[in-house]
Amino acid sequence: MKAIPTLLAAFVALALPAMAGKKDKPAVPDASVDQVRWAEVVNDAAFNKDELEGKVVVVEEWGVNCGPCIASLPEMAKMAKRYQKKGLVVVGLERQNSTKEDILKAIKPARVAYPVMAGGSGPVKSDGIPHAMVFGTDGKLVWHGHPADGEFEKSVKTALKGVAKTTR
Repeated sequence: MKAIPTLLAAFVALALPAMAGKKDKPAVPDASVDQVRWAEVVNDAAFNKDELEGKVVVVEEWGVNCGPCIASLPEMAKMAKRYQKKGLVVVGLERQNSTKEDILKAIKPARVAYPVMAGGSGPVKSDGIPHAMVFGTDGKLVWHGHPADGEFEKSVKTALKGVAKTTR
């Protein structure tokens, strides 16, 4: 009977460090907003890549034939509007080679007012779409992944704190 608590203690001693390691965040790739391949803006939103300096930039790769992508558009539109005056720029890159008409049909119900481009690509590979990338005020990638991940909005809010520091 004394062997069971000893075995249990040994298991816990070995398992805890392994489980703790799984909580570590993977390293963010060394990438910058300058490496984004921009494309033609298909909606009426203004875009000038030279005006991104000192701002937090969110680039979302998505597609018109992707249910999760369409579902994330309204939330992305709300975030873009909510944080625009705080220094956030959101840009959508439609990655399924869709027509301008199909893109506009997809973004209209979501009330997307940020620039949406037909094509383009981000500097990091993803497992699929939707895929969001957050670039800090220095232009460096600070986070990337699925926009429904809870860390996405946290990373945007953290990066926006850098805007306040650069404008003081």
